[in-house]
Amino acid sequence: MNLSEINNLIQRATALAKTNWLQAVYLLQEGLKEEPDNYSLIINLGDIYLERQIYEKALSYYIKANSLLPDNPHLLFLIGTCYFSLGEYRIAISYFNRISDPPPEVLYNSALAYAFLGCYQESIEVINEILEVLDDNPFIYFLLIEQYVRIQNYDQAYKTIVIAENKFGKHRQLLLLSALVYGKKGIWLKSYHSFVEYESLGPITNPDHLIAYANAATNIGLTDRAIEILNRAQKLNPYIGLVYEELIRLLLQKGDYKGARNMLAKAKKYISRFSPILYLFKERLDNHPSE
Repeated sequence: MNLSEINNLIQRATALAKTNWLQAVYLLQEGLKEEPDNYSLIINLGDIYLERQIYEKALSYYIKANSLLPDNPHLLFLIGTCYFSLGEYRIAISYFNRISDPPPEVLYNSALAYAFLGCYQESIEVINEILEVLDDNPFIYFLLIEQYVRIQNYDQAYKTIVIAENKFGKHRQLLLLSALVYGKKGIWLKSYHSFVEYESLGPITNPDHLIAYANAATNIGLTDRAIEILNRAQKLNPYIGLVYEELIRLLLQKGDYKGARNMLAKAKKYISRFSPILYLFKERLDNHPSE
């Protein structure tokens, strides 16, 4: 095949991929039979599989293309992206690190990969590299704050929240991060009000966030509000032992033994193995006369 024929084949396959991608793959593979080392045909096959999130197949073509054109930055990024999507974060990072003068998109993926590996300090270092050239994207700040929280550097997390708020205003994700960080710092009133603002912009669907919300409410004396929030967490996920522990503790604190017994009965239904705290509550309720 001459260059014109190859280009025509690629154009036909690109157009066909929108409606019949399998046929497009067939056309390109037929072209490869005649031109097995044609870089453009190989890359286009990889691109079709990548678009459909068939990462193993895409990777096989990109690696073959890399053998023909080693260390091409775009190709290294595509290979790294496939490994990232397959959960092979260390391998992904090794390809991202081979890209000289990487753009923010590459650095962001590296930072995410480090975070997924639990290498939070390395993730922070990469994010700070991004911020040297790109500081107008709120999601970069969100990722940075999350890493500071993971290494329990709540002061730095708070400072970053303030910077982000000054740049982007009251973004919903920032309200959540503020609520969580204030809670970790024991600033309960601000934590609670941040959760209230966060919830005003949409329902809270993460039970862990509801537990933190309830904890803030408890620590500012809003026991009934905390119970209501924890009940929502229990309905979202009835298999979290901590929710029952906190609910029973608060109900007993109110002297509501009937409510505590009902909650213990729910715990027995969903929790296969009681924690020591739930066993203590069970013993306390067993020894208290029924109403």
